Amino acid sequence: RNMPSPQYPVPGAMIDYYLAEAPAGEITLEILDSDGKTVRRFSSAAAEHAVREAEQPAGEEEEGGFRFRGGPVRLDKSAGMHRFTWDLRYAGPWLNKNRPEGPNGPAAVPGNYSVRLTDGAWTSMQPLTIVEDPRISKSGVTMADLQEQFDHNMRVRELVSDVNKTVARVRAAQADLRSASGADAGKLNRLNELASHLITPPIRYSKPELQTHITYLYNMTNMADQKIGRDAIERYGVLRKELDQQIAELNQILGPEQ
Repeated sequence: RNMPSPQYPVPGAMIDYYLAEAPAGEITLEILDSDGKTVRRFSSAAAEHAVREAEQPAGEEEEGGFRFRGGPVRLDKSAGMHRFTWDLRYAGPWLNKNRPEGPNGPAAVPGNYSVRLTDGAWTSMQPLTIVEDPRISKSGVTMADLQEQFDHNMRVRELVSDVNKTVARVRAAQADLRSASGADAGKLNRLNELASHLITPPIRYSKPELQTHITYLYNMTNMADQKIGRDAIERYGVLRKELDQQIAELNQILGPEQ
């Protein structure tokens, strides 16, 4: 029989704000790091499809150090009291032209941050501190380990963005050349050959190609607070080199990207 289980809150920083009346224009909420650089920016004008990202399954408690993304990404600007939950993550990698910032970005390291709410010419700034999960330090993971993990995940995030943009460029060119003949038909054949090493076919048990390998690395090192292994760092170097070669070949086929 089903056993009752408690409802756990979505992990993240809960930020409360009050609006005496609904503003006519956009309101924004920014997370800033200790140097004043923007970590994440949220807006009341965000697209409808981005109201909520994936959340932790109800009734499941996360293991120590695991990070789940969640919470609304569109600010509510109706009159009254509001609670916004930042999932403690940077923006995720580029997905497509409609989603230049995807979900599940690298987790912010413990430290001092600021929250800035802006409504027209009015701005309010408040401090925000991310503290280390004591279960993580108890397991032997240090602040230096978390910083190294963050730096690595930011590099891999860029790699994921680059491969996604490359795939989008290949697919757009394939669509344009689908009915091509002559020299353009030869160009399409070269594109198809490149795509076969870049994109995993959408069939069960297909051989994973470069985009899948890159995404897998990102997911594995971005799932939990952990010390990054040397194999992951070396794997990044291999995948970066492979993608750069694919991009160079694509530029030979289509010309440099404008």
